Amino acid sequence: MPKKLASLDDHVQDITESRGRSHAGRFQAVPEGTELVGDVVIDSCSAVAAAFAADGFKWAKSGLRFSRKAGPFTQIVSFQADSANTSGHHVAVAMHAQVKSAALEKWRQINHGVTDSATVWTTQAGYLSPAHTYLKWQLVDAHTRANEIQSMIETVRSIVLPAFDACSSMESLSTHLLARPEITRFPDWALDIALWVDNKQAAEGLIKIFLESRADLAAFFYQEYQRQRQTPVVGKAANRYQAFVRLCIDASLQIPA
Repeated sequence: MPKKLASLDDHVQDITESRGRSHAGRFQAVPEGTELVGDVVIDSCSAVAAAFAADGFKWAKSGLRFSRKAGPFTQIVSFQADSANTSGHHVAVAMHAQVKSAALEKWRQINHGVTDSATVWTTQAGYLSPAHTYLKWQLVDAHTRANEIQSMIETVRSIVLPAFDACSSMESLSTHLLARPEITRFPDWALDIALWVDNKQAAEGLIKIFLESRADLAAFFYQEYQRQRQTPVVGKAANRYQAFVRLCIDASLQIPA
């Protein structure tokens, strides 16, 4: 079963424990017969990827990830090996999920988006669940490794694929946009996405989310909105929030009082 890290203290403790387990193996010859970190990681991650070959995913050993195309989107599951990994002592792996679109990237560049990235969203796999906990799997023990691999597969099946399904088409993304926390977590970046899929209602919902979640920036938003109504920004915006305001004006979005 994965280790769950729900707080900063959990992460600090995990780092301390990981370093403690790996310390004994540092700067020492690896005993004969010991499984090497690289072999364990690649074999385990490729086994997870193989479980999704029938779903259209392709394994990329060099990138330690598997991905597939779905309409204008590329859906990616990637693996991150723990920095404290040491052969025979500690072999931990985390998973991340991401959706990208070259079409979104092009839209952002043409329309002065808040960002010029191709990323629709990216997050640690565990953050897709309501529990919102960082997940990490321990693969060093050959006797329990199969269970850890199966746990990773089940995690992708249960929480990653449903998130990917929301980004399977432009229509699906438009429908589910406001319901997906991995997208609305950064409402200013998500405004690009709402306008790209031509969902003005979702775009105005994101403005409301932004103002409610970033009370520290609300005054700036309204001041910048009035300023740009008088003097529009020309060329590249000075920062993401100035770009956010410009999009609100350019798209003639309703601004909360």
